[in-house]
Amino acid sequence: MIDTVVFDLGGVLVRFDPRKGLEDMGFSEEVISLFMKEIFSGLWEAMDAVDIDEAEIRKIFKEKVPGYEKEVDYLWDNLPLVTGNFPYSRKWLESLKKKGMKLYILSNYGKASFAINSKTYNFLDLFDGGVISYELEKVKPDPAIYNTLFERYNIKPENAVFIDDRSINIEGARNAGMQGIVFTTYEETSKALTEMLSHPASSCQ
Repeated sequence: MIDTVVFDLGGVLVRFDPRKGLEDMGFSEEVISLFMKEIFSGLWEAMDAVDIDEAEIRKIFKEKVPGYEKEVDYLWDNLPLVTGNFPYSRKWLESLKKKGMKLYILSNYGKASFAINSKTYNFLDLFDGGVISYELEKVKPDPAIYNTLFERYNIKPENAVFIDDRSINIEGARNAGMQGIVFTTYEETSKALTEMLSHPASSCQ
């Protein structure tokens, strides 16, 4: 019987759109293209697996795009513009809490960016806990990140379902003993989750 729902954040409960964020910051297309190539393609995700503070990350980014130090600072000073709550997120979580579900976060997220962006998320109070990748310096689908969640909160994997927008992370969850749903849209995924909770023996692909 499923009693626990585990959520990824980016692409599931919150928007992550760095290009739009950079546009909203007023950067030129030259700067946007440079930052998308040098910062938001590879380097950004690499920061999810290291436990370093904001000052060190600013330094790393500035070394990656020399000559654009002011722009890097402006990016970090306005970082919440690259993310934001989806309108359905809190309502979805509230509906699951009313059904008696325990809710947890399992997300690849850097220490500094999570500290800044999480202040804007309007649903974190609904969660019973979570594991963020920087804490372990490992990212999904590393088995350690799933097992840490289970051990920290005494979760039985067979009683949990994980929702993530990347199939590789869902595969990792299934290998760890959880069921999983690859997030597509809120409408499709919430329907799949409702069906799974109604028929616990089923498994969603």
